[in-house]
Amino acid sequence: MILRRFFPFLSALILGSGLSSAHLRAQGTDLGTIRGTVTDSSGARIANARVDVTDLSTQITRSLKSDAHGDFGAAALRSGTYRVSAAAPGFGTSVVENVVLTGSDAANADVTLRPAADASVQVTSEAPTINTEDSTLSQNLTPTAIIELPRDSRDIYSFMYINPNVTQSGVSGDFKFLGAQSYGAAFSVDGQRANGGVFGKQTQSKPSLESVGDFNVLSNGFSAEYAGVANVRITTKRGGSAIHGSLFYNNKNSALAAWTSADKSAAVSFAPSAFQAHYPNPYFNITDAGGSVGGPIPRMKKTFFFAAYEHNWTVIPSSTGRINTLPHPALIAGDFSGVANASKPHVPAGTSLSAAEIATDTVGGLGTQFIRIPSRLLNPVVQKLFSIYYPPVGLSAPMDSLGRVVGYQTSVPGASGQNLGDLRIDHDFSDKNRLYGVYHGGSENDALVEVAAPITGLGLSKTDRLNNTVSLSYTHVFNDHIVNEARGGFNRQYLFTHSNTTLRGYLQSIGFSADDITSYGSVVGAGELDTNGQAAINVSNFAGVGTGGRNTNRPLSQNLITFGDTLTWSLGRHTIRLGADVVRNAALDGFTSGRGNPRGLISYTGSGTTGLGDLLLGNPPDSASFTPKGRPAMDVYNWESGYFVQDDFRISSRLTVNLGLRYDLFSPFTETNDLMVNFSPDLKNPVTGLNGAYIMPSTKTLEYIDPAVTNFGYVFADQSGLGVGRSLIRTDRTDLNPRIGAAFRLTNSSVLRGGYGFFTPTSTAHIIRDPLATNTFNQTYSKRSVAGSPPLQGWPTPGETVATSPNAGGIASGFGNTPTANCVPVDLKNPRLQQWNATFEQQLRFQSSIRFSYIGAYITGETTGRDLNMIAPSDNLYGVTTGDGVTICDPANLGDCASSPADLARIRFPALGDFVTQFGNNGHGLTTSFQAQVQRQAKGLTLSIAYTYLDQKSTGLDTDNDSLGGDAYNQLDPGSDYGTDSYVSHHRVVAYGVIDLPVGRGLRYGGQISRFADALIGGWQTSFNMFAKTGTGFTPFYLCNDCDPVFPGNIASGAIDAVGDFSGGFRARIIGDVKAVTGRNLQWNAAAFALPPTGSTLFSDPTNAIRNSLTGPGTWGVNLGLHKSFHLTERVVLQIGADADNVFNHPLLSPDNTTRDDFSNVGTFTVHLDPATGAILPLTTEYNSNPDFGLKYQSVTQEGVDSRRSIRLRGRITF
Repeated sequence: MILRRFFPFLSALILGSGLSSAHLRAQGTDLGTIRGTVTDSSGARIANARVDVTDLSTQITRSLKSDAHGDFGAAALRSGTYRVSAAAPGFGTSVVENVVLTGSDAANADVTLRPAADASVQVTSEAPTINTEDSTLSQNLTPTAIIELPRDSRDIYSFMYINPNVTQSGVSGDFKFLGAQSYGAAFSVDGQRANGGVFGKQTQSKPSLESVGDFNVLSNGFSAEYAGVANVRITTKRGGSAIHGSLFYNNKNSALAAWTSADKSAAVSFAPSAFQAHYPNPYFNITDAGGSVGGPIPRMKKTFFFAAYEHNWTVIPSSTGRINTLPHPALIAGDFSGVANASKPHVPAGTSLSAAEIATDTVGGLGTQFIRIPSRLLNPVVQKLFSIYYPPVGLSAPMDSLGRVVGYQTSVPGASGQNLGDLRIDHDFSDKNRLYGVYHGGSENDALVEVAAPITGLGLSKTDRLNNTVSLSYTHVFNDHIVNEARGGFNRQYLFTHSNTTLRGYLQSIGFSADDITSYGSVVGAGELDTNGQAAINVSNFAGVGTGGRNTNRPLSQNLITFGDTLTWSLGRHTIRLGADVVRNAALDGFTSGRGNPRGLISYTGSGTTGLGDLLLGNPPDSASFTPKGRPAMDVYNWESGYFVQDDFRISSRLTVNLGLRYDLFSPFTETNDLMVNFSPDLKNPVTGLNGAYIMPSTKTLEYIDPAVTNFGYVFADQSGLGVGRSLIRTDRTDLNPRIGAAFRLTNSSVLRGGYGFFTPTSTAHIIRDPLATNTFNQTYSKRSVAGSPPLQGWPTPGETVATSPNAGGIASGFGNTPTANCVPVDLKNPRLQQWNATFEQQLRFQSSIRFSYIGAYITGETTGRDLNMIAPSDNLYGVTTGDGVTICDPANLGDCASSPADLARIRFPALGDFVTQFGNNGHGLTTSFQAQVQRQAKGLTLSIAYTYLDQKSTGLDTDNDSLGGDAYNQLDPGSDYGTDSYVSHHRVVAYGVIDLPVGRGLRYGGQISRFADALIGGWQTSFNMFAKTGTGFTPFYLCNDCDPVFPGNIASGAIDAVGDFSGGFRARIIGDVKAVTGRNLQWNAAAFALPPTGSTLFSDPTNAIRNSLTGPGTWGVNLGLHKSFHLTERVVLQIGADADNVFNHPLLSPDNTTRDDFSNVGTFTVHLDPATGAILPLTTEYNSNPDFGLKYQSVTQEGVDSRRSIRLRGRITF
């Protein structure tokens, strides 16, 4: 009967899930299961026993009966602590206390009944503290640990670093999971997807620490219900049957902090100046305050609430380092008398000077060089630009021979503020129908970094963020055996980083008229006038006005909508869960629209002060760069889904087998406005008839594409014959992920468990953002004045009747007629991760346990890039002439090298130049790991100590670029570069603990002491967390100053990349003992490295460094907390204390991505050619070593430990 009813329901569920979206992906439930077996003292199973499962927080009980085998299962339970009791006729009641259910875990609570003449006899036992049900390796943090552990911030995700299977990747706040890359995990908050679509990383949609009930990381061997290479789950606290809450205040400031290593180094090299007599105090102040309250809602039966709010505000200066290129105010006023004559500005032809001005204001009275520019000739608009935006500097400031201010530096106050608010409501309509809803809101406003240093008038770049997350879950209990949970919600993150003025406002502020602004906009595009940013100015030898980079006007918003359903069916010894989840994943990223110079760049060149003089006069620039077809921000979406079935088969009271099957289906990202362009190297070009053509989604794309691209040849997606739509990539339909596991209880206190399965990383838009949505757009043009054509205009003058703009006029030239092309294969697959583990776990005395695990993984399909125009290294010279194939060029001094027709004939797509990068599934990796962990999770003492040995190698490139990967070094054979994976330490220890000293009233020691004595010696608590790890891998490399088109190896490709992070460079050769260092601050011996080959052995030289073949410095850090509690009343407790981050002030010298490349860069070379033959001369001809190579000098925050000692004072009231 049950089967007949169930299968139509199952069919409807699967069909409905499939119709809800063409492409879906699962998040899984946050509700857990308590299951067990009811037996008598002989081990015989007892059928139809009454089982009561009581939530100790709300005192709500769910009742059910054991089946014919004595098994029972209470599914879809909220996180918390439960009591399980059982009774049967002729037996007394037996109770299992403290059954802790964490998130989606399954907890075991076997009950043994004993005969009793008196049915009131009660037998009590404790639930096991080890996982006896499945192969999952996971770690859960309780609210006590989250509140009491000392961390370097109140970011909940920083706690992931105390998980032995998670380490820091590129920078603090980024994560790498054992066996996988630095992306691909699924994050969720109360069942709502919380990792965004651009980079796959967690969004800032997160609760206050006051709200976190469970923080659970499923890192290996988890069930088919859950997505990603790891699954990170946050569950908020619930209100209970009594009112409880908290108030807190924390402060961390510079008065109680040690100096950073960067401050110490800067202080040593600091030289007093007119601007700064003493090294500036590295001031900061960080404050957190908030509270929470939860309990029953009056007059609403079985309805509970929990709410929390906190505000975090930071004050920290934004400092401009020592700048020596600011024009002195005397020069801005036109006075160049302090500048050497040879460097004084020229008097432009046609400048009208009086005889007196020639005699007194020009050098030697010759009228050819200014000593002083007459004030009547100074352009008032330019003067206003300097007065408003350049930093105020007095005339007494020191000046160098070019008229530049010496040693300018300043500091301006920066600030950041954040608000977090949470509300959860739980309501039980009946014993069979339950609903909860959660809202998380957050906002942040930052102003911490200068828009364009040292132009202080532009202010600090602003970041505005707003988060709104709603999660809903409805559970219906059909009967004791079938429970269904339906869930849904949304997660919206608005994020916008921008400067403080629009281009229009900037031009208005310096005196451009409305007509002048229109003229400027006619060049850069009228739409750019109302975007944030400024017109950039380059001035030879002087500090100009920078563009501010892509963050001048960058939205980076991410919106997710989730719906899912999980049905749990207890069928005899089987607990079956099946269902599906849907995520619509949308993202907006202004990185694409910021490419090039969308708001324009004008340049003044010339030796000495010539360029500055022309600018002050308001003369036309030497060139004006602009982007004639600027695209809007990338606006993409995709659908993700997962369909799953999981059977936990309890074969016996000792053996449980876990069988699961998951099907992941990603749709490729689609650009809402069709602004993506792919390139197919094998598609027939409709223009040339040869292979190689662009692919565009529709005619809408053409509006934003440069003619050089369309002239090359293109087809629309629906006409390509490649089976692609607007996304330009096919859907990968191969992600069928079986999983199997087993748990065998050797004794009542030990278990042997393990599993094997396939996992798919979550999707990210990065794989299409750069190659498809960015690099073929926003091509840059440059204007110059050309004889016989209208010249570039000068700066406007107030009162003019003709519109004037310095970027108007002139003749525009394109970008060399070599349009950019990147390629993502239309059949690109998602990487696949195989994981396995074998684990022995033993429960010990005092609610503690020990675990030993062997963990392995094998990943395939990692993304790496290769330039399709790269040619094999050879001794056949390339690009060594001026382009005529005859005249030898001079790359070092003249920069006049160009590819000749014969050179271009050697590359695959000569009309596209280099950087024709194709990203494909070229990488694979293998992981072997051993892990040991001791844990105790109990009141009074929480402790975890874990050691991990890890050997993780791959040919993929983990440079913290998620799905984009990176360029392989030997791009002709990308699978040959097999080495230690990035961010991997072979040995790592992580530990944390919260220890309540058992001294005080009502405790083990001093239980009867007076209240006064208790106030002195009772209520003390200490907490700590720490990590220690050996060094990670580094690749030694050299940078080239002038390599294009002349490259070592004659490879014709600027896509050569030593590390794989798109920074270029050539691998070093290792010719000596890298460990033979001469100083304690040096990690490697620089003399052990040699410059790369220049010919055919560029990739094949046996001494070439393998990726990550060097081991960097290991490091360790400890955070320590000391807290004292005072019982103000029976329920109200005041706690005061301090948390010392990096308590020993130990320098954390293992570089992160901010210093990684500089740390492993051996030096820089310049290519010189034999003027007779064109052969590349020895690279030692012009070589500069990097003084920072292998130098251990900078401490960086990592693994949740501050880069220097800092102390957070804390006060807390709980009730």
